[in-house]
Amino acid sequence: MMIADYPQDTMSEDEKVGNQFEGKEKYVKDVFEDIAPYYDKMNGIMSMGMVKRWHKFMFKKAGNIKGFYVADIGCGTGEITFMASERVGEEGKVKGIDLTPGMLEIAKIKMKERNLPDNIEFEVGDCLDLQYDDNTFDLVTTGYMLRNVTDIPKAVEQMFRVLKPGHKIIIAELAKPKNKLLLFGYNIYVFKIIPWYGRHFDKGKVIDGKMPAYDWLTSSLEGFPHGNDMVAILKEKGFSDARFYSKSFGAVNIYVGTKPQ
Repeated sequence: MMIADYPQDTMSEDEKVGNQFEGKEKYVKDVFEDIAPYYDKMNGIMSMGMVKRWHKFMFKKAGNIKGFYVADIGCGTGEITFMASERVGEEGKVKGIDLTPGMLEIAKIKMKERNLPDNIEFEVGDCLDLQYDDNTFDLVTTGYMLRNVTDIPKAVEQMFRVLKPGHKIIIAELAKPKNKLLLFGYNIYVFKIIPWYGRHFDKGKVIDGKMPAYDWLTSSLEGFPHGNDMVAILKEKGFSDARFYSKSFGAVNIYVGTKPQ
């Protein structure tokens, strides 16, 4: 594990926005509607079974959250939401928020199948326009969402706004290894093997005239402000003590920041 903390903003305005194009919001929503039934299976394959370890690490950084009101933004099929639910206990509650109704339907089915505590509420919502008052939540989590939004700094700003002072945001997001040898293998895996394997599920179907689903899930990394650049955004939007923890040889970063009192 490596811990890093970068106080300097080293990126240009273009790098801040990630991979953007006209019609991105609709395209991304359609992608996730399309892959919702097999999203969890592909996540396990793409992460080589490590995704649950990343999520457990997120909650290790969160500390004791018993009784908290948690917002899991871009919750998808609810895996991070469910971990939060188990940790907040009967006194707490969790809001799972996602733009894609199809993903939320899968999350609701899984919640019933697992007989989870009745402290979760799923609802459709936009991370760029969160419909909650300032200082509402005790913890904000998000996993693998920011690459998919049309305005990354605005999404961070919204999450900062709804978080209570003195409390944390924890973000999991894909990254790229810095080691050249690791990066070589990573690029083959992410840009060749994953799209090839994804054909078993997305059948190469082009969505909204752009690209198949699993081509997008790899190309969404292009220009994404990971590592020190993401920390710079967190600090710019007001989070103190912002830092990241590099996991799985640099393939994933866990970002942690605190909203000042």
